[in-house]
Amino acid sequence: MGAVFGLDGREWRLAAASAVLLFAAFPPFHLVAPSLLALVPLAVAVREARTAVRAARIGFAFGMLHHGLLLHWMVPALERLTATAPLIYATAVMLLALSQALACWMLDLLRRGGRVPFWLALALVWTALEWGIAHAPGTLAYPWLGLGTSLTGYPELVGIAELAGARGVTFWLALVNGLVAKAVVAGRGARRWRGRLRAGRAWLAAALLVAAVPAAWGVWRARHLDLRPGPVVTTVRTTLRAQPEEETSDLEALAAVDALLAAPAAEAPAPALVVLPEGIFRDGLDQPEVVAGLGDLSRRLGAPVVFGVVRAVEAGAGRYNSAALAGPAGLLGDPYDKRRLVPWVERMPLAGLFPMAAGESPLRAGAEWTVFEAGIHGVGALICYEAAFTGAARALRRAGARVLLNITNDAWFARAGAFAVAQHEAHLVMRAIETRTGAVRSANLGPAGFVDPTGRVRARVGGPGAGVATARVDAVAGPTLYVRVGDVAGPGAAAALLLLVLLGRPRRPAPPPGPWLAPSSPETGH
Repeated sequence: MGAVFGLDGREWRLAAASAVLLFAAFPPFHLVAPSLLALVPLAVAVREARTAVRAARIGFAFGMLHHGLLLHWMVPALERLTATAPLIYATAVMLLALSQALACWMLDLLRRGGRVPFWLALALVWTALEWGIAHAPGTLAYPWLGLGTSLTGYPELVGIAELAGARGVTFWLALVNGLVAKAVVAGRGARRWRGRLRAGRAWLAAALLVAAVPAAWGVWRARHLDLRPGPVVTTVRTTLRAQPEEETSDLEALAAVDALLAAPAAEAPAPALVVLPEGIFRDGLDQPEVVAGLGDLSRRLGAPVVFGVVRAVEAGAGRYNSAALAGPAGLLGDPYDKRRLVPWVERMPLAGLFPMAAGESPLRAGAEWTVFEAGIHGVGALICYEAAFTGAARALRRAGARVLLNITNDAWFARAGAFAVAQHEAHLVMRAIETRTGAVRSANLGPAGFVDPTGRVRARVGGPGAGVATARVDAVAGPTLYVRVGDVAGPGAAAALLLLVLLGRPRRPAPPPGPWLAPSSPETGH
């Protein structure tokens, strides 16, 4: 690529290698090796950068390439909502690339300051970056697919999430990447690969040890979990409103669900809870016949029904994306209103630049986490995108939820292929591991199923048609350390990084002494 963007061909190749490897680490690929190696080329490029500005350029190039690949599904997904989908995609990718540029700039500052080893600096910077993006103000907060989530295809390997959360897993994986990068740099002077391997073998051994110990503990932990039997739950996959122009009334949606649940499998046990997808009803709480129909459905099944509904509290005050609980006598308690709205879909961060499609009303965010009392079991609902937020599941578990629900409407992914849905599912796996709580997924035009407390997906219902799955949802007695203590790795890395950047700024060389400070000489007598 020559000197494009001020970078030479080697720097572009290293940035591109990291972008592709990290893309391959995430679902639907879920390859193990890239999680341990993806940051190595980028780290080597930053290590060799001549200036901090050049390091930032390398980070920006990496960010554009990586997030451009990772989020390629955004354009077809958003086209059904707005004509500005390509502009939204480009803006999101550029903002994320700028954050990567900042990370590489700080990494170079730490390297030049010399107060922290480069391999440790990489782990601190990457963890702090993820935490900062996930805690940006308002709908700019973006926790999608941190490095730790890349290994959720092998959930036993990331069992340390119950101790340190997803950011702790990110720190661990970035640390392994940093040690491998150190081995590469250590062997750079050798002419042959055997010499390079010999020069870096101590660092490779350290990387292997750091990778193996937490992974082995996670495997052991998954096999020795004290699982307690929980409620039997029925989850539903619907196929409603597949096209933007498709109109389905709430009564038609209720009839479709009723037909699905009318003939359960003969071997399936009676459920203690039934879960329906996000937004299956658009105005259901304002229609007495829909509420009565849900009550009748609950009475016939002998179980309360959790369902998604878009509702208005009062005219002109906006609408809420909510989850509600219905029993034989009607609604039970207050609905839960979604707190984390999807940027550019449910709430526009830059509304003046990216208007919603004509006729769309803005959604409002809820104010508190709600646990439904479904019989003797506390149930917490994560609506769609909320599964990506570590604090959401933790708050629900602290509030008494023994079962986590993720109700979602994947209809807007219909044109986006398998990538978006697979990426979305990975977050629920991480939430189950962090809290050691069984989780249930119910979706419209997406997969439904169960995630056990070890993070294993089971009883999954996909394919082109609607379907129903029933299974027991187990849990682990008592909250995990991560639930009790909270996220330490993320803010801890951010605080350490800030302190090190302030203290580790490279010192400028002292100016040469002026003539008034020149040493005396025998000739001058001064």
